[in-house]
Amino acid sequence: SIKFASPVMRKIFYVLSLLMLFILASCTNRENASSLDGTEQTPPQWDELKTRSQQAFKESAELLKTITDSEFLQTTEPMSDKLLEMSDPATELREKRAYNGVIYYKALERVRKHSFEKDNQIYTTLKSGSEVNIAEDLFNYITDTLYVFWNELLKDGAAEIIYENELITIGIIPKKKQDKQVQ
Repeated sequence: SIKFASPVMRKIFYVLSLLMLFILASCTNRENASSLDGTEQTPPQWDELKTRSQQAFKESAELLKTITDSEFLQTTEPMSDKLLEMSDPATELREKRAYNGVIYYKALERVRKHSFEKDNQIYTTLKSGSEVNIAEDLFNYITDTLYVFWNELLKDGAAEIIYENELITIGIIPKKKQDKQVQ
């Protein structure tokens, strides 16, 4: 488990992990790996795990292309930071992180379509997930966790509001640029 200096850093890591979700599967190239219990896996076990992981990411990438706005979105278990954390390919497969990452991404996209900027903060006009056909736990995670996190970064000057394909999001400001803005 990775230790973070602050909850903000943990959230940045999770958001960046999600953005790299599909890249990681194709970039993995290790000969040996350790499992969660610390025992060494042999190369054939690693190769099988890597192949299954790449297949899961490939299937999730295909799923991403097929999800329509009318489909109800729900993760395989209640939405949490854990569902987005990238740690170990075996865990990622068992917990269906590639699938859950796609569902989260599409749900976030739906909420972002109903979001706006006011006084350098981000808000949504939505009151529940049912308005955009997503599970309530997923909606609450996005609005209560992510939007609060985004707004903290904006308030602290660690991020700026940007628009990505006409959808509102944030861009992290590098620490050096933040320091210059304070002076």
